[in-house]
Amino acid sequence: MTHALKLFIAHAKVLQRYRAIAPAARLYSLTAGATLAVLPLDEAVHDALHKAYGTGEWIEGSVALTMTDLAFAATVSEAGPLALIETDGDDAVRAECAALWIGGKLTFKSTWLDRSTAGNRPRATWPINAALRGLGLAALPGLDEFEALGLGRYVSNEIVAARALPIRD
Repeated sequence: MTHALKLFIAHAKVLQRYRAIAPAARLYSLTAGATLAVLPLDEAVHDALHKAYGTGEWIEGSVALTMTDLAFAATVSEAGPLALIETDGDDAVRAECAALWIGGKLTFKSTWLDRSTAGNRPRATWPINAALRGLGLAALPGLDEFEALGLGRYVSNEIVAARALPIRD
């Protein structure tokens, strides 16, 4: 199964700032009662950000954002911590990366981690788990932060849009 997620994650009130720029942006809860919401970063959201702020220089080797995307995310994080997570690959070879902004500053930005070759590296050190802890999410008994949020049930932004719980205004 192909994995291709690109999601902003934060409390819904923080993610609302994206809706002001990108009206097509949709917020979802991955599980009932979740304290964190997700906003799929799709072409419509990306295009709206670039229309409002310009494209800027693309950054290679980690999360697929431009300099202006990074600056806007920093501004959004002034309202509360904000993470961006990405997955790519399939069940056999899946890679992930993440970024975390707190208080207007980029505090964590990983390069891609190939989970199939991570060896004995503890799951707690994997980029997405580290970013989710930065948002205040705790692992649950037998589950890492990725699973605790419910991300294991979703392999693409399209599946999030089809199966997750929409958050209305």
